[in-house]
Amino acid sequence: MREILFRAKAINRDPDAQYRTDYKNGDWVYGLISSDREYHDTHFTEMTNTDGVSGIDVDYKTICEYTGLTDKNGTKIFEGDIHENNGKKFILKYGSFYDSDRECSCYGWFFEDINNKEWREGLDGTENSYVNIIGNMHDNPELLERYNQ
Repeated sequence: MREILFRAKAINRDPDAQYRTDYKNGDWVYGLISSDREYHDTHFTEMTNTDGVSGIDVDYKTICEYTGLTDKNGTKIFEGDIHENNGKKFILKYGSFYDSDRECSCYGWFFEDINNKEWREGLDGTENSYVNIIGNMHDNPELLERYNQ
């Protein structure tokens, strides 16, 4: 069974408040989403980290789900991660993609070529020995320059 895990960037909404942890704005929090709500025009998301500390405010736009897989270096692979293979860069997404080997549409994790959004490659756990994570879309936006054009 796959480990259920998320990561998101900590956000301290009130600079004068005391927080339950030492996370600073932008630090990655690993754990589970414990609350996600909107109050007036503000979106609040909280996580419980892997140590069991709850009520950690995170930026909901940075939430990434763990695939249950690791790359060739043992690094956990999350949604939004970027890997490089033979000079090409790929971003990990979740959704539908066309598998040319099976000649069918599939739903799940896939890497999309940053330079050519049409070429896609599925991630099924048997081929992750070639995956080399070089960053992610939140910490390394410069890797996505052409992708965002």
